[in-house]
Amino acid sequence: MRATDIATISIDKDEERHAVELHRRSIVVDCGSVVKQEPAHFERAKQGGVTATNHTVTHPNSDAATALKDIASCRQWIARNPTEVVLATTTEDIREAKATNREGVILGPQNTDFLGPDLSLLGEFAELGVRILQLTYQKQNWVGSGCGEARDSGLSAFGHQLVSAMDDRGIVVDLSHCGPVTGADAIKASRNPVIFSHAHPARIAPHIRAKSDDLLKALAAKGGVIGITALSMFLYDPAHPKERPGLPAFVRHIQYLIDLIGIDHVGIGLDFDETNTEEKWDAWRREVPELDTGWSFGERRIRDLTNAADEVNITRALVGAGLSDGDIQKILGLNFLRVFDQVWKS
Repeated sequence: MRATDIATISIDKDEERHAVELHRRSIVVDCGSVVKQEPAHFERAKQGGVTATNHTVTHPNSDAATALKDIASCRQWIARNPTEVVLATTTEDIREAKATNREGVILGPQNTDFLGPDLSLLGEFAELGVRILQLTYQKQNWVGSGCGEARDSGLSAFGHQLVSAMDDRGIVVDLSHCGPVTGADAIKASRNPVIFSHAHPARIAPHIRAKSDDLLKALAAKGGVIGITALSMFLYDPAHPKERPGLPAFVRHIQYLIDLIGIDHVGIGLDFDETNTEEKWDAWRREVPELDTGWSFGERRIRDLTNAADEVNITRALVGAGLSDGDIQKILGLNFLRVFDQVWKS
């Protein structure tokens, strides 16, 4: 990696051409976003070179009936647009999406509330295409504690059963919003690599959603991957907490993770919610005040990485930081693809 001051990132014309071409031929997996079912989404995804998206297919607070309706709606949208998008339930689907210039949509709910205490429902949702499942969303549920709880009680007995069943079903365990004890318990409990689909290291930017060095090392030891987000509240500079961050901050987090846990465990999970509005943003801040750090709707995302169309800027920044092509491709998607290959075939 080039030794540079990452307060600024610049590339020359040759590096620009190389970055654009490298991005064009790479598999790009955004492991944490909410897709809006509209034609403009396809334009953003194509412009950004997105190969696959882990889509939060239903609201974290959904019950089983609502989750079923939302999944049905998403599958119908995919079926209506076969030249643009494909339901990704295997890594072959993702590779096929790349080969045919389409986008693979992975169904990845951000909570297990819709399962309740009924383990049998997991199989039904797996049959419908769910391939990534986050265990908790901020609060306590049947499985364990979210990071918004004052006391983390760890993975419950039911949670242990669920993780084992997810391993059996080939569903990736996602721990992005879990509390630290629940997260550590789940890493130990799973037979497979697990992920933080969209998170960041606490050592760089402290936040209730951030992950400690010890937890990151445990994730890597299990073969897992963390996807770096593109939200200002997570990538801010503690020395200037109200200054909107940009791509240099994104690279700073990636560099830190590479040094801490190695290149094979770093990916992207940008946390773009295309359905968001200023009204919804304000309601969300009231609903989960522990996550809110005061960022306005207009500045909630970092500079130069505000929607899927901007994802080529990641490759520009990583080329400017001096990473090799192979390492950049791992970060863009191959690391998550490795985990999916292992878990979805288990």
